[in-house]
Amino acid sequence: MEVLLSFVLFFSSSSPLLDVEESLDRGATALYTLSLQEGTEYWVVLEAGGGADFDVIVAGREMNLEQFMNLPYREDFEYARGFACSEGTEPGNESFTLSAGYTGIYYLVVHDIGQQGGSYRLRIR
Repeated sequence: MEVLLSFVLFFSSSSPLLDVEESLDRGATALYTLSLQEGTEYWVVLEAGGGADFDVIVAGREMNLEQFMNLPYREDFEYARGFACSEGTEPGNESFTLSAGYTGIYYLVVHDIGQQGGSYRLRIR
């Protein structure tokens, strides 16, 4: 119980690496670039608003950003999935951990899997 309480206090008191409120059109994809430290555990939380359904992928540096940016909706997300280090694909809200395997750039991809668009809040600690 004490370990769980410490974990909860750590994540509720630390400043987030990323904290954004966004909205996506139907079927759209958003991309965020992160700089992470090897050996660090990160907590990714996406809160979907109004019944929206988004999937989240954290892709590694092997993903070719130029190729990703030139793909049409949905194909960009499927391409990123091939480089996923961690992902959240549950209906509704997402919450998962990411262990950084190297120090450097990662790509966080949010996609409207529910095909209705909507708003979300995304936090990484």
